[in-house]
Amino acid sequence: MVLVDLAASKAMGSAAVLLFLTVLMLAAAKRMSTSIVAFALQSAVLAAQVLAVAHIHRSTESYVIGGLVILIKVLGIPYALFRLVDKLQAPRDVKLSLSPVYSVFITAGLIFLSFTAVHTYVQELRVSEDVLAAAVALILSGAFLMVSHGKALMQIIALLVLENGIFLAALITTFGMPMIIEIGVFFDLIMGVLLMGVFAFRIRDTFEHLDVSKLRRLRG
Repeated sequence: MVLVDLAASKAMGSAAVLLFLTVLMLAAAKRMSTSIVAFALQSAVLAAQVLAVAHIHRSTESYVIGGLVILIKVLGIPYALFRLVDKLQAPRDVKLSLSPVYSVFITAGLIFLSFTAVHTYVQELRVSEDVLAAAVALILSGAFLMVSHGKALMQIIALLVLENGIFLAALITTFGMPMIIEIGVFFDLIMGVLLMGVFAFRIRDTFEHLDVSKLRRLRG
């Protein structure tokens, strides 16, 4: 049993590397389908980390939360996003304001910044430096994706990535919030994605495109 617990702890640290790879994948993505798959993979890694925490702490609630992450973030939301892309019949490119090379370079810089930012807090919080840095990197890269992409659909994914970072930070610093709060967060997340999907349809129907950067011209 001790060996299993040790393996679960090491798996959480190794998962941080996979999270960094998904962030870089999102930064380099040129098509919406690639971005959605990267988000699904990222969420799957988060689900594995939740299940590892559930095993280490023998927490039934964490097992339930891990199942919800798989059901909602790994399967449900990516499926809804693929359907939304098909329904909108919009161009499948993500419309980067920077070249993929510059975007990856900046994202790598954000990952390095994340390690620098969390280094002084690791001992105090008694958490893995790699995992805490991954949480901060997800938050920073989510914010970067929002400002570097012009399409409304990509900004939805960026917001979801940012939320993944907040979720991971809460998971490793507090070992998860109470289940009723987690369920409420998941419900808010689902409603948020639905509302953003409705807004995307309204933008497409009104302006015949999904490029939110062009909406700046409406300012008086």
